Amino acid sequence: MMKTITDIYGVYADGIAAGIKPGKPDLAYIYVPKVVGAAGVFTTNRFQAACVQYTRKVMKRHLVKAVIINAGNANAATGDLGMKNARLTAQKAATLLGILPTEVAVASTGIIGVQLPMDKMESGLDRLLSGPPTHNGEAAATAIMTTDLVPKHAFAEAKIGKKIFQVAGIAKGSGMIAPNMATMLGFITTNATLDSPTLTRVLKEVVADTFNQISVDTDTSTNDMVLAFATGEHQFPETDKAAMAQFKSLLYDVCCDLAKAIARDGEGATKLIEVEVVRAATRSDATAIAHSVMNSPLVKTAIHGADPNWGRIVAAIGKTQNVKLNPEKVDISFGGIEVFKNGSPVSFDRAAVVALLKHPDVFIQIDLKLATGSAKVWGCDLTKGYIDINTEYS
Repeated sequence: MMKTITDIYGVYADGIAAGIKPGKPDLAYIYVPKVVGAAGVFTTNRFQAACVQYTRKVMKRHLVKAVIINAGNANAATGDLGMKNARLTAQKAATLLGILPTEVAVASTGIIGVQLPMDKMESGLDRLLSGPPTHNGEAAATAIMTTDLVPKHAFAEAKIGKKIFQVAGIAKGSGMIAPNMATMLGFITTNATLDSPTLTRVLKEVVADTFNQISVDTDTSTNDMVLAFATGEHQFPETDKAAMAQFKSLLYDVCCDLAKAIARDGEGATKLIEVEVVRAATRSDATAIAHSVMNSPLVKTAIHGADPNWGRIVAAIGKTQNVKLNPEKVDISFGGIEVFKNGSPVSFDRAAVVALLKHPDVFIQIDLKLATGSAKVWGCDLTKGYIDINTEYS
């Protein structure tokens, strides 16, 4: 069985069906009673859901010990009543857990513009939290899903100094996935002793290279958030740069696995696509070009049809604004097979490339030959299934 967030000592979680999303689990909690550090990274969408506004506010001033997550209702664009319901959710959970309301974060995902059904939320919280805390990360991961086809878990551990440090995470996300996170929620736990400012700094750095590097449909959600909790089981040598680099690598591995799982599970997707840009003038240039290629509907549909149409990639590279580019230097490869070199087409084994593009994992490499900037972006193909899912989602 895959390890999950509750395989880290001192972390409790569970999920149930509260009736918010009929017939499916839709309400979960994560609770770290002895938390020593908590951090959050949030959506850049200016229409921020009530849960985002509330959680950002409490995390600025307080050490959060728990988060309540509901699926099926985003509680976004819901006005003053939406904010009131976010606060009521935290207050109800705090009473049941025996902690302060300012120690409870809230997260929501689902349909925008609909008020939370507070009768179902409150009765669900009674069932979820009235008993002793449980170690059921699997149920929590299932309860936060919306159009996801599978729950998403990641776990990594390594010996740093004389102790085994662990990082685990769960996430949800399938559509409305774009840079600056997505209609995604991510929850990370670690047994390290990291205070909130340190954990926040490291989490932001890792999110920039993982969750902010995925794209399904270019739409940034109103509800995105990634929260991280440190249990303090093992003292961490924060002043040791090598140790911090090892910990950051662990956190990266977990967040990268979750990010790719979200991209792979994109609505209607049949393939995970990785676009890597190397030797760009800067990292930001590499990121911009990689996103331009990944976000191209023409590229996505070509990959879905296993069509090695590199011309669509050339067009996506060329339309990227405010980046340094010498078209006469650009190379493009599919899965290591070069199809375009020094700005010109080259002969290649089309059947071999088509075979690569039929694989569930597709790799596109772009070499700009300018400097040392590089970036990777993950996404998925665009299919009729995406249209079907989103026209039926209401």
